[in-house]
Formats: sequence, structure tokens, C-alpha cells
Amino acid sequence: MGIKAVPRDQIPDRRLVLRGLHFALAFAVLIYLLFWQRYQPERAALWAGLVLIGTAMALGYRGERPGLRKIFSSLAITGHNVVEILLISAASGIVIGVLNITGLSFNLTYSLVQLGGGNVVILLALSALICIVLGMGLPTLGVYVLLAALVAPALVQVGIEPIAAHLYVLYFGMMSMITPPIALAAFAAASIARAPSMATGWAAMRFGWSAYVIPVLFVFSPTLLLIGAPLDIALALVTALVGVWLISAALAGFFARPMTAMRRVLFAVAGLLALLPAGMFEGAIYTDLAGVVGGAVLMALDVRAARQEARP
Repeated sequence: MGIKAVPRDQIPDRRLVLRGLHFALAFAVLIYLLFWQRYQPERAALWAGLVLIGTAMALGYRGERPGLRKIFSSLAITGHNVVEILLISAASGIVIGVLNITGLSFNLTYSLVQLGGGNVVILLALSALICIVLGMGLPTLGVYVLLAALVAPALVQVGIEPIAAHLYVLYFGMMSMITPPIALAAFAAASIARAPSMATGWAAMRFGWSAYVIPVLFVFSPTLLLIGAPLDIALALVTALVGVWLISAALAGFFARPMTAMRRVLFAVAGLLALLPAGMFEGAIYTDLAGVVGGAVLMALDVRAARQEARP
């Protein structure tokens, strides 16, 4: 698209950025307490918040340190921002309670399984559509709480791994943020960039295409969720990464140089072959191998051609 690099005088000085590196310590503490010490989320977040306040007051940034007045005002702002999440959670709880009392949640699960007719592919397509529609206009927490109660049980009922089912509904519920006609995130970006809203929504779908595919791969290839033998997990991760890379290049129309229509098709086909999970059907390992090898050849030829064109 001809986009140039940012001028050097507009790039922040490396030393200036490193002075604020201590702010990342709070996130490290949060992750450590959650996954290693097994703290409850609220307790881990409280300790991470205290670490953040401590490093801010002790080290500051660019010679400025917040005083007690600013710390208390930041707590008030935090409380104000959390109120929205609390109200959404409470409203979601009321909706789920009503659905359970009326039996609608069970009927929706039953209806999804019946409409799918035992066919996992049809059930996944229906579930994805429902997740995108129900997720429109809701934040992450509200989307997941609602879909985990309504849609995920239908997927688990047909034999899908529970963690894969829940990640499937979470992904597709959040895809409503970049899926027109709602696409709240894309429209917010369009207003900032002063760009056409719908055009931005379609561009967001093109850039975020992999997020529509990854949850499907979770279902058919639990190895991507680190379930299985280490060698199988490593193979699944590598082939998925190569597949995403190749298809992204095909959609962008550029790898080492601008692509012709035929090269874009070849990159896309190689990427799709590499993306197919090894456990999806008998012999799928060979399609993975063909996609990776074919993609490597295409990339090598593209780089070679670009170098030849660059020579005087």
C-alpha cells in the first residue's frame, strides 16, 4: 500500500521507553500469582495493583511521581470504570437465571443439537452464527457468560472438548466486534481514523480472518490447546503458524513483492492445506506436509524473484 516507516525523529528514544519498564512488573506479578500460586483472580489483581502503586510512587516516570491525592483519585476512577462491568455481570446473571427457569437454555441446546443432526460441522456453523448475533454490542465478560450458558453445552454434548467448546463460543462471540453490521470496535476505529465505517468493518474482517478459523481448529485439533503428545503439539503449532502466514500473505496480496492473482491462489491453497488439523481425517498429516513444503517453495521463489527485481 506504499506505507512508509515512521520518521526517526518521531520514534521515542529507547532509554525513555525503558524508564517505564517497571510498570510491566505488575502484570508479571498478576500472572505469577494466578498461574503459579493459584490465587483467586480478585486477590491476585489486588496484589498486582499494590505493586503498581508502589513502583509508581517509588520510581515514577520522567521525573514525576504520583502523590497520595492522585493515588486516591485513580482509585475513584477505577471504581467508576468497574461499575459498568458489575452491572453487565449482574444483568447477564439475571438473563441466564430467567433462561434456566423458563427452560429456554435447555431448549436452545436441544434445538441446536437437533438442527445439527449430529453433524459437527453444521452444529459449529449454527453455533458461530448464534454467537456472533448474541455477542453484538456486548463486552467480553457479558458475551462469555451468556454464551457459556446457552451455546457451549450443545457443543460439549456432541463430544467436543469442554475447553475447546468454551473457547469456540468466546472467540465467535467477540468476533461481533469486527463483523459488520455492528462491528463496534471497527466503527470506533473508523471514527478515530475518519474513515468509512462499513469499509473499515470489512477491512477489520480481512485483517482478523484467522480469529474466525482458530476456534474451529481448536475443535478439530485439541493439540493446539496443548492436549496430546509433545511432538503432536509441536507439529500442530508449526503447521498452523505456517498456514496462517501463507493465507495472510494471499489476502494481503504481498509477500516479498506484490502477488499476481495466480500466486495469491497458490499461497492460499498451500495455507489451507497446512491449516487442516492432522487429526481431522485419515491422512491429514500428508496435507499438512504438502502445505508446509509447498508454502516453503512458494516463499523461497517469491524472495528469489524479489531479489532479482531489486538488482540494478
